[in-house]
Amino acid sequence: MINNSLFYCKNKDNYPPFKNGLYLEEYFLENFIKNKPQLKRTYIPALWTNFQIEDWFHERKGEMQYALNNWISNNPPGEEGYFTVVQHDDGPKLQLPENTIVYGACSGNIPIPLIYQDVNDTLLKMNKKPFHEKEILCSFVGNNTNYVRRLVLNSKILNETPGFKIINSGGWSADVNRDLQQTFIETTNNSKFALAPRGYGRSSFRFFECFLLGTIPVYVWDDVEWLPFKDIIDYSRLCVSIHIYDLNDLEKILLSIGEEQYTSMWNYYHEVKYLFELEGMTHEIIRQMSI
Repeated sequence: MINNSLFYCKNKDNYPPFKNGLYLEEYFLENFIKNKPQLKRTYIPALWTNFQIEDWFHERKGEMQYALNNWISNNPPGEEGYFTVVQHDDGPKLQLPENTIVYGACSGNIPIPLIYQDVNDTLLKMNKKPFHEKEILCSFVGNNTNYVRRLVLNSKILNETPGFKIINSGGWSADVNRDLQQTFIETTNNSKFALAPRGYGRSSFRFFECFLLGTIPVYVWDDVEWLPFKDIIDYSRLCVSIHIYDLNDLEKILLSIGEEQYTSMWNYYHEVKYLFELEGMTHEIIRQMSI
C-alpha cells in the first residue's frame, strides 16, 4: 500500500442515489488485498476518485505525487509494467509510469463498466414490465452535464416525436431527491428503451442501471464509444449504441426492433451480465492481467 493515508480516504459523496456499498475502485482494492493474485503487471493501489474529488486535493497533490513516486521506487513493475483501476471521469490526476495501463470507467486505456455496489438491490428488485406493457418507446430522465446531454435534452426531434419522453432534471447534484429518483425509476421501467448519453466522462451509470430496471439502454457517445470488454461482448446483440450526430435516425432504429429481437437482447444480457457486476468485472481484469 502507498505510505500516505490520503490515498485511501473515504468518499465524501453517495452518488448515484442507489449506491449502497462500495465503489468499483474500493471493491477491486479490497478483492486484491484479500486474494493477492500473481500478475504480469504490478497493481498501483489507490482510491483515485475518493481523493481527487476532495477540495484539498489540489493543495496536497505534490505530497501525494511524492508518496506515489516512493511507492513506485520500492515496487518494481511486473514483467509488462503497472496497471491501475479508476472510476474518476478524468482518470488518475497524478503522474504514472509510462508503462502503466489504466482500466478506466470513463477514460484511460481499457474501458470497464461504470458500476457500484448496492447491497439492497434497489433497482434489481423493481417489478419489470414485459415489452407489450411498456407505454414509452424511449425515455431520458437526466441533467445537463455536457454538450452531448445538451443536444439530447434540446433535440427538437426527440422532444416532439411520439413515443419519446425527455425529462430535464436540472443541474447535476450529488444529492438526488426522492421524487426525482422515483420519476427515473417509473419512467425507465415503463420504457422499452432509455437513453444513456455520456456525461462529463465517456460513460454513464445510467447505461448499467437501465438493465437492472428491465429496459434496454441506448448509449449515446461522441469521440470514443466507451463500452467495456468489447472483445467479449457483442453490443449489437445487447443494446443500441449511437453517435450523437446520428440521433435523427434513432426512432427508425428503435421501431425496427420487435418483441422477438427485444427478447433476444435480454437473453444475451443474461449471458454477459456478470461482466457488469463488480465481482465479474474484477475477475475479468485479473484474468487479463494473468495472461
